[in-house]
Amino acid sequence: MLDLTYHDCTPDDFDPMMALASDWDVVRQLGRWKWPADPEQVRFYCKPYEGRGFLWTIKHGAEWAGRIGITGGDIGYTLPRSVHGRGIATQAATYAINHHFATTDDHVITGSTWNDNAASQHVLEKLGFKHWQTCYMRSVARGYPVLVRQNKLTRQDWEAGPLAS
Repeated sequence: MLDLTYHDCTPDDFDPMMALASDWDVVRQLGRWKWPADPEQVRFYCKPYEGRGFLWTIKHGAEWAGRIGITGGDIGYTLPRSVHGRGIATQAATYAINHHFATTDDHVITGSTWNDNAASQHVLEKLGFKHWQTCYMRSVARGYPVLVRQNKLTRQDWEAGPLAS
């Protein structure tokens, strides 16, 4: 197990979030993030989430390692490229899914990836998500509609799977 911790996003997360928002290879995979990076948008994201669900900063030891959240029943994660391939997304998502199902009555979590984001799709598949629909959605950063793979994970499938706690 990796040494991961989680906390609500705060203004202290601005510098690493701004670095993340300034990396085209990361931002192009996000639906609502602007390009080029918008400091006001980043400031907006650097505060505790107030909607239904949660959005946390991920720390790997002392290293800022991204964000994870489940908001409105939809999982999302954003990690800097410097931590890709270490298992951080899978472990953080496992923790988030366990937390979500333990604290809500929801029976389904959804998760979407752009069709050209094979790594993120692989993470969702490892977690037990199943593809259920493909459609086009507008990417703010790219400025045009992009093919999206939409996935879902049921509580029943999660509880029967190998990653549930």
